Amino acid sequence: MPIPNFANGCLRKGWNSISRFAALKADIDQEVRNLERLLCEMNEIFSTTQEGSTARVRAAGSILHDFYTGVERIFRQIGVRIDQDLPREEDWHIQLLHRMAVPVEGIRPRVIDEKLEAKLEEYLRFRHLFRNIYGFELKWDRCQPLVENLDQVFSDLKEQIDKFESFLNSIG
Repeated sequence: MPIPNFANGCLRKGWNSISRFAALKADIDQEVRNLERLLCEMNEIFSTTQEGSTARVRAAGSILHDFYTGVERIFRQIGVRIDQDLPREEDWHIQLLHRMAVPVEGIRPRVIDEKLEAKLEEYLRFRHLFRNIYGFELKWDRCQPLVENLDQVFSDLKEQIDKFESFLNSIG
């Protein structure tokens, strides 16, 4: 097989047609697949653990923690690669979430709407709680609404991320 000659531009024609945001979209898509895996794990936990058990509460808490962490990874990638800026203050996590719900003039539309922002803020608060208590202190009543809404929140997130990726395709 002959070695491609980059100097004559023969491969550059194809390169120019590739979106300049292809790597970002690939990274976002990987995170979305990871989030889907978490939903599968949640279903497994509920099919294999006893209702009200400490194991179920701890496992659900861990999955909820991981869920928001994955969402935040997507937002950080967008902040770094599109906005070219991340909040630096102590409350940067909440600022990043809020930033994703507003358009950045001349750069990008909002990534998520305000309704999803409010739902995700609950997962962010939970993650903060989860990181700052012992697992045995975790209560099911704190996890339950987040677990029950997880499928819908993920569905809304995926739909809105797909719209954002369409925007990337249109400019990239």
